[in-house]
Amino acid sequence: MGLFKKSQKGMSVKELLSYNGKSISYAVERINGDEVTLGKSGAITVTEEEVIIVCDGKEVFRCSTKGATIATLLSGNGCDIKGSDKSGKRRHIVAHYAMIRE
Repeated sequence: MGLFKKSQKGMSVKELLSYNGKSISYAVERINGDEVTLGKSGAITVTEEEVIIVCDGKEVFRCSTKGATIATLLSGNGCDIKGSDKSGKRRHIVAHYAMIRE
């Protein structure tokens, strides 16, 4: 078991729930090396069963927590989400966090 072992089972729901409520400035989907913009100005919602991304008041991504993974980008300004949607298609989403001004 190395430092960078690949998990086939996904993450625990507790780990996924740590991303619940994160505000995002925009989300993109990676498809065959290209990035397609899904929407801007939204949030990530994580429940016991699903990971949901809403942008511009519309749902742009939904997947089951079973087999889903979320990892913080090295820059710290977003996260990388991988999961299977209702149809069983594996999707790869990158959500960039919104700047919170105080």
